[in-house]
Amino acid sequence: MMNPTLTDNAYEVVERIDRQKRGLKVAIMVFVLPALLCSASSAYFYIAYAHTKGGLSYNNIALVSLLALLCVVFLVFAGRKFVKFIELKNKLNSIETLEETIYKEVLHHAD
Repeated sequence: MMNPTLTDNAYEVVERIDRQKRGLKVAIMVFVLPALLCSASSAYFYIAYAHTKGGLSYNNIALVSLLALLCVVFLVFAGRKFVKFIELKNKLNSIETLEETIYKEVLHHAD
């Protein structure tokens, strides 16, 4: 049985960060953004429907406000996930830069 080296552990961390990055991208693109678009379009179509039926009553305004609040919640959730995605991307870029630097130094000393 081999003991994992520091390099093996570092590559494992990079792979884990990369998997998290892909998962966040999927969560943002597949779940949050379509839900936000559906909520916004539902509010628009409900306002258009209520307008054709004689205007907005207090109950209709409350429902549209609820839909708007739901849109804001989805937008905040998507924003937080997007910020986390950017942070993970920056971490991966710094690790890749470090890897390239180490690789160049090793090749330079090998010559």
